[in-house]
Amino acid sequence: MITLTRIELFKLFKSGRTYLTFSIAAGLMLVIDLGLYSDGKALFDYLLQAVNDYFYLEGNLVNGYLISYLALNTLWVHLPVLIIIVTAHIFAGEFESGTIRLLLTQTPGRMQCFTAKFLAMLIYILCFMLVVAFAALLPSVWIFGTGDVVVFIDGIQFIQENFFLTRFFQTLLFASLGMMAFSSLTMVFAIWFRNTLTAILISLGILILLTLLQKFVFGMFSSWQPFLFSYHMSNWQLFFVNEIPYDSVGGSVIYLTVMIAICFTIGALKFKQMNITE
Repeated sequence: MITLTRIELFKLFKSGRTYLTFSIAAGLMLVIDLGLYSDGKALFDYLLQAVNDYFYLEGNLVNGYLISYLALNTLWVHLPVLIIIVTAHIFAGEFESGTIRLLLTQTPGRMQCFTAKFLAMLIYILCFMLVVAFAALLPSVWIFGTGDVVVFIDGIQFIQENFFLTRFFQTLLFASLGMMAFSSLTMVFAIWFRNTLTAILISLGILILLTLLQKFVFGMFSSWQPFLFSYHMSNWQLFFVNEIPYDSVGGSVIYLTVMIAICFTIGALKFKQMNITE
């Protein structure tokens, strides 16, 4: 299993698309930094104009920690797109290139091959999220410095500078779990339809639809939110509330973990039952 996983990782990190997604993610973070470098103070003053009538705020409010948070919040819909471009190809690429027949006729069993690909997918996601985290954090701190963070969630939240990094990396872990759940769904479509583009388009269609249902809830649709995986993926923002609601966070962790397990089971059964002569 370890040898198979190493082979899958070698194929993954030999591919140019893997490093392209890393580069695009880092480039987007840099663009946000440069944009806020020139207009960030004016934008923040506009957002706080109602608060300034009642509170006196001082210190470096437009700082690297705030920019890191804003970068993640701005790109949260874009990051899954970059991830599934690679993860869909991990499973569907073998079908498109025709090497799946050679792979499945080798000594290792189908379950071992599938598990190795799944582990490679999880490792890629962790690497991608680390790249995103450091690309969001390091340049912004170097340009803007550090300070307390003002977050607009259910009103105004003030995150002290000393606690920000802990919250930030808690967010990273939770977000990685959410990306794994979404990628697992894409994995199922990639195996089912044996085509990278089809898997990507279906996954993005589902993500857009569920996000719209989540944002524009009316009447009876509001009760559906806890059943939408997009709702649980977006709960990373709960780590930037003064008192983190760990019950809600724990519920989302369980939901996303169960979703990964279900997708793994479905994908494994389909992979095991495939007819390689088709």
